[in-house]
Amino acid sequence: MKRNTKQRILDAALQLFNAEGYVNVRLAQIAGKADMSVGNMAYHYPHKTEILEGIYEELLARQQQLLAEINLAPIFENFDYFLRATFDLQKEYIFFYLDTLELIRTSEKLKRVHREHVQWQRMQLELLLQLNRARGVVDWRPGSDNPRRLSRHLRHVMDSWHSLQLIEGEPADDFGAYRSCSWSVLQPYFTDMGWKEYGQLRAIPGKVKTVE
Repeated sequence: MKRNTKQRILDAALQLFNAEGYVNVRLAQIAGKADMSVGNMAYHYPHKTEILEGIYEELLARQQQLLAEINLAPIFENFDYFLRATFDLQKEYIFFYLDTLELIRTSEKLKRVHREHVQWQRMQLELLLQLNRARGVVDWRPGSDNPRRLSRHLRHVMDSWHSLQLIEGEPADDFGAYRSCSWSVLQPYFTDMGWKEYGQLRAIPGKVKTVE
């Protein structure tokens, strides 16, 4: 029962943070959305930062699961699925991606955990690139390009895409544009075999048709 109550609080807070932004939401609003008193909510989460940390724990676990799954079968079709799932997850927790810097400044614990996760995320993407290089679909020149730099670039593009779209006055719900932008990071490193596999992927209905 306690976990159900805590989940209700996290779900209510997530809806409000997404709609109004973290800094604009008060504890009383979260309690009202969760249909409980502020005192009852404070028993589980005395401070708003603790609610934020709880939401981030959920986001982190789901991101880790997605990255672990993609490396089990590092083929282009699975990477395209990973892009779709990542886009949907980011939309579900959009407040965090729009205000990441300000949010991690509110909590030393969140800052530390997020930095650790970012490094783990980069290493997982680097592993994905190495696995794809081993099967001959991507390659890079020794000394000038490397999977560490490329994985960092890919993560930057994926994590900052929504905020940059809104800053530029562009729609942030356009998955085709998100997919195209993400694939474009990898395309310069495709081998002939990689372009062939990518072409086969584009031939599948609903797959990367917007990418040029």
